[in-house]
Amino acid sequence: MGEKKASAQPSGQADAAATARTDADARAKVLGWARRTIDLVPTSWLITGAGAVLLATTAAFGGLATAPADPIPELALGDTYAGSGLEITVIGVELWDEMGNSAIYPDEEKGEKVLVVAVDVVNTFEKPRPATSSALNQGSVDAIRIAGLDETPSLSHREDGEGSGMLQPDVPTRLLLAWRVGPDDFHDGDAVSLALPEATHRVGDNVLRGEDLWGDLHVGATVPATVEKAAAS
Repeated sequence: MGEKKASAQPSGQADAAATARTDADARAKVLGWARRTIDLVPTSWLITGAGAVLLATTAAFGGLATAPADPIPELALGDTYAGSGLEITVIGVELWDEMGNSAIYPDEEKGEKVLVVAVDVVNTFEKPRPATSSALNQGSVDAIRIAGLDETPSLSHREDGEGSGMLQPDVPTRLLLAWRVGPDDFHDGDAVSLALPEATHRVGDNVLRGEDLWGDLHVGATVPATVEKAAAS
């Protein structure tokens, strides 16, 4: 008896098998091309691209949110503020017709006056510190400002008008900050706002090694007040 021959596959099954092999070869070629392409793209580009996608996505939802800044506290006259290694208590704001103990000489012929802020100050730092500010000692007493007056005030002691000098640790001192102002700049009953300073302490290095430095000056608190017309004393 002769050998039996294998039965031939139906034509439909043969076509399907050929199509599957063709599709598999095509997918393999595409995947291989993709891998080779990705290997050629710098990693930084991929990161940048991912960042672009992230920004585009967040933009659709209103962009990247920023953390809200802490509000600047508002104090009242007589409240004690602690900042820049000092305790500062604003006593009042007065308008003087003459110099008094303010260390300011108003021009009477021009009708100038002296705007005076009385403050009680305690140096809470462990070492003496100048009451006047400098590039290396920012945020001291004369960094207090009244809105609308950018000039640095003159400083003097309330009792005798002498210069402010050094603030000794833990010794209360009443000082006067004074500005020369025009005849129509401020009046009795005017509302004003004072900005109190905040600065950060650090110890210097290199040529300033061991020096106590105060920097990063910014507003630490505000104090609303009313100007009172008073005679200099």
